[in-house]
Amino acid sequence: MNYWLNLLLVASLLAAGPQLAHGQKMNKDMHLAAPSGPVLPLDSVLQRVERRNPAVQQYAYQAQAKEAAAAGYNSWEAPKVSAGLWMTPYNQRKARELSGMGSGGAGNNQLQGQAILSVEQMIPNPAKQRARREYLSSQSASVLADRQFRLVQLRAQAKTLYVEQAVLTKKLAVLDENEELLRFLIKLAEARYPYNQATLPSIYDAKARLEMHLNDHRQADALAAQNLIMLNTLMNRPRAEAFAVDTTVLSATTLTTAPADTAALAGRRSDIRSLDRALTTVRLSQNLEASRRLPDFGVQFDHMPFLGAGANQFTLMGSVSLPLAPWASREYRANTAALGFEAQALRKQREAVLNEASGRLAGLQNDLTLRGEQTRAFERRILPALRRSYQATMLAYEQNTGQLFQVLEAWTTLKRTRLEYLDNLQQQLTQQIAYEKELEQ
Repeated sequence: MNYWLNLLLVASLLAAGPQLAHGQKMNKDMHLAAPSGPVLPLDSVLQRVERRNPAVQQYAYQAQAKEAAAAGYNSWEAPKVSAGLWMTPYNQRKARELSGMGSGGAGNNQLQGQAILSVEQMIPNPAKQRARREYLSSQSASVLADRQFRLVQLRAQAKTLYVEQAVLTKKLAVLDENEELLRFLIKLAEARYPYNQATLPSIYDAKARLEMHLNDHRQADALAAQNLIMLNTLMNRPRAEAFAVDTTVLSATTLTTAPADTAALAGRRSDIRSLDRALTTVRLSQNLEASRRLPDFGVQFDHMPFLGAGANQFTLMGSVSLPLAPWASREYRANTAALGFEAQALRKQREAVLNEASGRLAGLQNDLTLRGEQTRAFERRILPALRRSYQATMLAYEQNTGQLFQVLEAWTTLKRTRLEYLDNLQQQLTQQIAYEKELEQ
């Protein structure tokens, strides 16, 4: 009797197959649309971030600004031109009388004194100019080092979002597959209910689990849409422009080995290179301050035509500054000493960064080892065992030797464990990205 009853139920389900498929399609259409469109590999995403992200582009303009400022390192001070009266008596009448006595008493109504036209030019010390050029050029290199540091951070952020999007794609596929199985169980239980081979509580339990499952699907859809917006923002693309991710990135678990010593680690990290550039800039700034002890030179030419009787005159003078005078040297000596202490602080900061990075790398490596072992346990033992358990309970239910609630429990456990496996895989890959970022940052 049971054989013919099961055969009748299978036939009825096969007859209802088109309606069931249509119902599943209608339900999928009700889900939030998952990201679709052309597949963008991870390398393409990272290249777009580097080329288009405004936070990266700003450093190129800042470096050009520093280079443009360095082009004026060899400029001179503007020349000074002055004109006026020189050694001109206040009392012109008395000056004319004295001038007349000196010339035999002849009257002289001309203005006594001299006019003057003066031209002065300061000539900078070439050593000071070279020190200024080196200092300004170092600022451009420092900006480019900061750019690389910022780029490493943005690349790590894009990688993390890309991996999370790939995991969400896998999760949505798992949820869709499990939804089909659960809907099939509900249809099967409803078909068996008239023959007392299923109970109403188990059917309602299955429908409640279906709604909870749909909530999980909605949440995954919402996270995928949010990640799409964030990735498009990093690439400076329209926020809603859809694209799909390459899920093969989830199998890329090759771990780069950390350098054995801090010297090799310093050569790979962009923040250490940035600190080295900053240290070079401070040293060159110190040289620039120290160059202020060197003298500057000047030349002055004065032309003085007589306003009265007499010959025209001129004056040609050279000048040199004396920056070694105690009252003139206090400032640059103090600034040079301050920059020396700042250089020491940067060296200690560099040492601290390397020390902390080595510790974080060791911790991340231990965590990655643990995550890898957990992932292998999921793949080799946990998931195969739970899948066989679900298949066994499903087979028993089909043969009327099991209960629906047992199938639902096995189904729920398998689904949650598959999602937990994907969460663990995402954490492993995220830790791997953090590890690589720690090597390059």
